[in-house]
Amino acid sequence: MKRKKHFDSQRAFEFIWQDADQDGIWLGDAVELAAEFDVSEDAVEAVLDELRTRRLIEKLYTGKYIIVNWREKDETVANFLGF
Repeated sequence: MKRKKHFDSQRAFEFIWQDADQDGIWLGDAVELAAEFDVSEDAVEAVLDELRTRRLIEKLYTGKYIIVNWREKDETVANFLGF
């Protein structure tokens, strides 16, 4: 049996951060995140909405997001989020 990974806004943002290119652009979507975390697309859309509301990401168009206030890739997500 496949074990589900814990999924919340922090985990989603960490995944997006790690998968973003050097300019902070993530070429992913709800389908990709849902598959990665074995959750529904509706759950992912809710988390992506939360990240947009918190102004951590912006949706450029379907399947393309940008991290707001992108910093160097070597900075940790925890430092960026203040955890």
